[in-house]
Amino acid sequence: MNSATTSTRGEKRPLILRAATEVFAEQGFAAVTVAEIANRAGIGKGTVYEYFTSKDELLFAVFEWMNEKIFERIAERLDEGGTTLERMQRLLDLGAEITREQVEMQAVVLDFWAASRGTRSEERYNQACRTTFRAYRRLIADVVRQGQATRELRPGIDADAVATMVVAAMDGLGVQIFFDREIDSTATVDGFGEVLLAGLELRP
Repeated sequence: MNSATTSTRGEKRPLILRAATEVFAEQGFAAVTVAEIANRAGIGKGTVYEYFTSKDELLFAVFEWMNEKIFERIAERLDEGGTTLERMQRLLDLGAEITREQVEMQAVVLDFWAASRGTRSEERYNQACRTTFRAYRRLIADVVRQGQATRELRPGIDADAVATMVVAAMDGLGVQIFFDREIDSTATVDGFGEVLLAGLELRP
């Protein structure tokens, strides 16, 4: 296989992942067929199976791909510098953005969780969720600890507990918005951030 062919094959994977993300969000996991994903991607059904052995495998890949993109965005926000409180606020703002963008995927996650109960995919799904949540919590906790080390944030606060609370708030907000689109995620996160950061800030 020449390099041009290899490059072409490699380029189809993100194409399939984008198409799968769109179709899963629109129709839900159970209702989607691999043929529909292939059609959205503009390729043959057989090509999808060259990259992914099943629809379950494709959904796991979508989860991983989405998380990679999110962590890239988080890194960009943190690289902007500023005080710890400013960095925390940017993380919360980004959380609100992602919650709005991916609200339909909340249903896909819950749909697949229900469908995977009692199957071989259940533990893999549970492990994927644990790994993802732990990564988010670790990142936030690290920012809190950095702020404590520079004496910007109160030293006695449990950084891991703060991180767990933030992740739970963002995740719960996504579920609520799925059922009630009138919720203003920006205003909600602004209010949450004001209370959270006021409690974290080290005051003279």
